[in-house]
Amino acid sequence: MKKFLSVFVTMMLCLSMAACSGSSGKVDEALLGKYICVTGTMLGVTMSGDDMSGFELELQNKGKATMKIMGESHNIKWSSEDSTITLKIDGVDVVGEVGEDTLTFEGFLEEEIGMSMDLTFAKEGSDAAKPENYLPENEKALIGDWKSASVATSLGDDASGEVEPTALTATFDDDHSVTVSFMGEEIGTSKWSMMTETIVFDDKLDNGASLLGDYKDGELTLNYNSDDGYYVFTMSK
Repeated sequence: MKKFLSVFVTMMLCLSMAACSGSSGKVDEALLGKYICVTGTMLGVTMSGDDMSGFELELQNKGKATMKIMGESHNIKWSSEDSTITLKIDGVDVVGEVGEDTLTFEGFLEEEIGMSMDLTFAKEGSDAAKPENYLPENEKALIGDWKSASVATSLGDDASGEVEPTALTATFDDDHSVTVSFMGEEIGTSKWSMMTETIVFDDKLDNGASLLGDYKDGELTLNYNSDDGYYVFTMSK
């Protein structure tokens, strides 16, 4: 769903953006530089990391600015006053809050795209741009190394007679990638995302296996499906 929303946001923003003209007003030169979008919230879902990496904002001299959406550049104007920043997009003023190396816009182009969307940009290279700062708590809890402690069949029966209970390891990174090993051999990486308590893995592993996860009350289980069978591993951090 997050990937769908990311594509949808891209389409709607591209349709809403246009070159503009007019006076930019006052400009705080301390804000000059490139900003990357670190979070986007839409339809109650917060996206971060790679889902928002295609959105960039560059504030330039004399009130000029460029917003880049998935490689497509749009020329806009900007101005600032105290703790606010204003982007002028196709004659529409979009007002945001200036934080420490961050720019936050609530209801970004809400009337133009027909729904509410919140965007937060962080200055490129600053501590504010680090991905881990914006992970939801349940996703942040996944970051690190996990090793299976027990294994069961899809029906919940003990499967330790078929496969070693400690056969599966997974390292979750804050860029929403995971590296997986099985029986001591690395079998690939995948992008992952979390919807409520379900962990979705985008890619099949090198041995053709696929994963589906569940994280609830601090307990992680990974469903491992391959030609060798279907197993449910209970993981330990």
